[in-house]
Amino acid sequence: MELAGVALILLGILALSDWRRVILWCVLMGVLQDVLRKLTPGQPQIFVLMVGVVFGLAWLRAAMSGVKLGPHALQAWKTDLHAVGTVFGVLVVLQAVHSFVSWGSPTMTGVGLLVWIAPIPAVMLAYQVVMRQGLPGLRATLKAYVVVCVLALLGVYAEYSGVNLPGLGEVGEGLIIYDVGTALKAYSGFFRSSEIAAWHTATTACFVFMLLQGKRNDPIKLAIALALMAMLATLGLLTGRRKMLVEITVFLTVFAFLVTWFQRGAHRLAATLLAGGVIGYVLIVGFISPDLVDRSYSKRVKLEEANTILGYAVRGQSSLVDLPARVNELGVVPIAESVQAFGWFGAGLGTGSQGTGAAAAQAGLRQGIAEGGLGKITMELGVPGLVVLLWMGLALARYLSRQLTWMSRQSPLHARLVYGCLALLTAKAASFGVASQAYSDMFVLLMLGSVLGFALALPDLARRQRIKVAVDAGIRLSSEPPEQSQARRRSLMQRLRRRLR
Repeated sequence: MELAGVALILLGILALSDWRRVILWCVLMGVLQDVLRKLTPGQPQIFVLMVGVVFGLAWLRAAMSGVKLGPHALQAWKTDLHAVGTVFGVLVVLQAVHSFVSWGSPTMTGVGLLVWIAPIPAVMLAYQVVMRQGLPGLRATLKAYVVVCVLALLGVYAEYSGVNLPGLGEVGEGLIIYDVGTALKAYSGFFRSSEIAAWHTATTACFVFMLLQGKRNDPIKLAIALALMAMLATLGLLTGRRKMLVEITVFLTVFAFLVTWFQRGAHRLAATLLAGGVIGYVLIVGFISPDLVDRSYSKRVKLEEANTILGYAVRGQSSLVDLPARVNELGVVPIAESVQAFGWFGAGLGTGSQGTGAAAAQAGLRQGIAEGGLGKITMELGVPGLVVLLWMGLALARYLSRQLTWMSRQSPLHARLVYGCLALLTAKAASFGVASQAYSDMFVLLMLGSVLGFALALPDLARRQRIKVAVDAGIRLSSEPPEQSQARRRSLMQRLRRRLR
């Protein structure tokens, strides 16, 4: 506990002194809090909130510095998101009241509010960080995340290799996966669980790919990026979480689609690729038995035998095969179960969130419904939540589609990073749909909000830089007196803003 207090104080001071590096401070705290929790007797759950404290201090420092942290600072809010954002906020408040009145648990309601609200301030702070630090600052942020997470993920291999350190291993008793005819231990390294380790493995792989992208495709950089992603995926297999491979696959597919559609303008080819992927998925769901993995579990396998890399490789190969069954069991069926159990308005915030198991059990709630993302949304926000979140996704897609149409022609380097952010968010949405456990983690929620903030900031950043370049060029070429030059600058800026819209 003393070490945890020292770490929190030091990183809190850093967050107050330099809020622009909030992602770095949060990544360091996110890794340290898991290690320190394992070293603390009882392994208290309160440790997962330490990263939220560091983020909150950075947010407070930015607010005290006069930084606009409300949604009105976003161009997207003014044009596309105001209505749906307001409806979402009202729905969350109503569901918080519903949860507290129905179950009488402040803990459950509080956790639910954190889960649904935490990404919003992260969006705003990440947006302001990018607008102030520019493209070099964003790339430095991604590099810092990659370096810290790679070092933390090396603990997965160290644990697999038999290294015995107090900070390694899962919180609690750990997890043994009985699958592919054997038993496989789920390794987490320095992270608190294999689920969280797998989440950060996929995110790190996607960030590595984004960092190696330029204005156009470079075969050498592409080969290096894919090789590094393959290495990380191999390491991620040791977590025993196959959806990590699905996330990487979805990321690469969506990124290729966005490049084909917006940058190359090959709409027919992009539409064909997308349609082929959807049709292939439907055929798998409809005509292929999902039970293609040998499920002759052998619980007599000893723990020391649950350590063969071949078992992890075979289980990883079954990830795409098992996906249709998981989509049906964890994505579709829970919606009907939630409506049947709690009605169209659901059970309220926090009822399906990780960390509220004791309160849910006391209230007699069956949290298995919320194991998949769609079930979690229906359980906590009701059917209206599904409708509002779909509306929000469509509004975001409409806004960013307009921005990417312009950016792909005028600022391809910025556009490539937006492609990566959108592809990563799509991959995480696909993962959330079949497994929602990791998405109650504060560190995960803050990172998701930050990635969305990056995506919303990059179009505004590209537009600002082009205006500045054009205006500066006009001033250099002008031989007018200062008063006329300023008037010319204002007029030119107004014309450029209207044209760039």
